[in-house]
Amino acid sequence: MASKRHHLYQLWKSHIRRPMILVGPSLGASVAIDFTVHYPEAVEKLVLINPSVYAEGTGHLAKLPESVAYAGVSLLKSLPLRLYANMLAFNSIPFLTILDWTNVGRLHCLLPWWKDATVSFMLSGGYNVISQIKQVKHKTLIICGEKDQIVSYKLVVKLHSELSNAIIREVYDSGHLPHVDNPKWVAKLIANFAEDDAGVDAKSPFCLAQVTASRG
Repeated sequence: MASKRHHLYQLWKSHIRRPMILVGPSLGASVAIDFTVHYPEAVEKLVLINPSVYAEGTGHLAKLPESVAYAGVSLLKSLPLRLYANMLAFNSIPFLTILDWTNVGRLHCLLPWWKDATVSFMLSGGYNVISQIKQVKHKTLIICGEKDQIVSYKLVVKLHSELSNAIIREVYDSGHLPHVDNPKWVAKLIANFAEDDAGVDAKSPFCLAQVTASRG
C-alpha cells in the first residue's frame, strides 16, 4: 500500500505539481482515499466510482502459504473466472462483446511478473482504508451504477454518510463500470463536478440518488 502511494505521489510531483481531481473506480477508490489522506495537498477533489472501500484488505488470504497463494492467483487469471467477473461488471452487454473485453482485460495477467506482484499484494494485506474514510475533507463525487452487482448500494450510502463533503450521482442502466457502460454521462458528471456545477439535467440518464438504504 505504501509503495503504491509513494509511486503515485512521485508521478504527481514530477509531472502534475498542482492539486488534481483524483478519480478512483472500484478498488481504485481505496487507493484514492489512502493517497488523499497522506498527501492532501496533491488533491483538489475526489471522484469515486462504485467505490469498493469497506473490504478489510485481503483478509485471511494474507495468511495463506505462498504455494497456495500462487495456486489461487493462477485461478484468478483463468478465462472462465474473468468471464464471470465481466458478466457481473457490465450491464446488458452481448456475450461476444463480453468475451472480447475479457480477453483484453486479462492481458496484464499474462505478463511474466504479474503472478509475483499479485501474490505480493495479497500477502501484504492489501488495502484497508476503513479508518481513513472520515479523515477525508475534500469535496467528493460518488458515482454509482444503478445495476451494480458488485458493490452494494447500502455501502455507497454508508460512504456518503461518512464523508464530510460528498454528493452521490447514480447512472441509470449501468453496472459496476458506468464509465464503460455510459462514458458520455460519466464524463459530463465529472466535468460538471470539476466546474462546481451540482445541477442535474432532467434529460440525462443519471439523478441525485435518494440517500436511503432502500436497495440491496
